[in-house]
Amino acid sequence: MQTLNLEQLKATTLAGGVTGITLRGDGAAFLVSVQTLRDEAILVTSRKQARRFADPRKALQVLRSIGWNECRMDTTGWRPEDRALEKTTRPDRSAALRATHEAAQIQADYDRWFDAKVQASIDGLADGTNRVLSDEEARARRTALRAKVHAMQLARAAEPSC
Repeated sequence: MQTLNLEQLKATTLAGGVTGITLRGDGAAFLVSVQTLRDEAILVTSRKQARRFADPRKALQVLRSIGWNECRMDTTGWRPEDRALEKTTRPDRSAALRATHEAAQIQADYDRWFDAKVQASIDGLADGTNRVLSDEEARARRTALRAKVHAMQLARAAEPSC
């Protein structure tokens, strides 16, 4: 049996090579069976696995988006009670979602810390415990810090390596 991905199905439809489409029940899902001028084909995913639609409405939306407004429906092999049996777990997605949530929490914690630091500086300026540095003072501090960092780099470079 042939397989067609969505792009191939669109192209075959535009070329007039599709004679009919059937939504075929397969367990708790539906497959899209395509009747072509040569043979029958199944709609597949980009990974070449049969594209399974748990909800036939979604399959109809996909078909309508490529220009098909009618199709047959074969519910002979459809067993909606098998849905719980066919549901597969995705531990890889679970781990990815957990990592995403942890990263979002870390970012939120950092944002709270940063906001508190900024607010403390603003409050310090308002109550007089902090002061604004003049341009000369800021320049002097920056120069001193650069000199200190440069001296540390020179000292580290002079150390004998093992």
